[in-house]
Amino acid sequence: MITAPAFTAAVRRFIGKRKASYLYANGDVTDQQIEVLHGPPDEPTRIGALYRFTACRAHSCPEKGAAVLDPAGKIVALAILYSPCATADTRDCNRREDLVVFMRERERLQRVEVVANLRLGGGAGGGELYAAGSAEGAVQGMQVIDPAAAR
Repeated sequence: MITAPAFTAAVRRFIGKRKASYLYANGDVTDQQIEVLHGPPDEPTRIGALYRFTACRAHSCPEKGAAVLDPAGKIVALAILYSPCATADTRDCNRREDLVVFMRERERLQRVEVVANLRLGGGAGGGELYAAGSAEGAVQGMQVIDPAAAR
């Protein structure tokens, strides 16, 4: 699924032309999203009627990704878990984990449930997913970005 050109195109349409420093400095966000979903996948799980697909970055499993799809296969949310190693200040590198979630503001009813699920790693059985290396069992920093908002 992840390597399918149609999925990459859907991710690009969803995220748009954004640059950010999640995995590397000032990189294309779509490329970074695909990269964290390209490694070893986890079993898909459910968030209500939605499906959550997660994987870790190949050869760098502390960095993880998630794609949340509706029953028709349409992207509802995308997420990247990363350490702030790509930033100018590398003192916190690998000492903390941040999560960025891309989800449209108009999805208000699902937004709270999806963001909470991604932040906590999916609850039962999946708590380790986004908590690896985190003493509290959840990520330290989090940002939710509406991909339809001005870039």
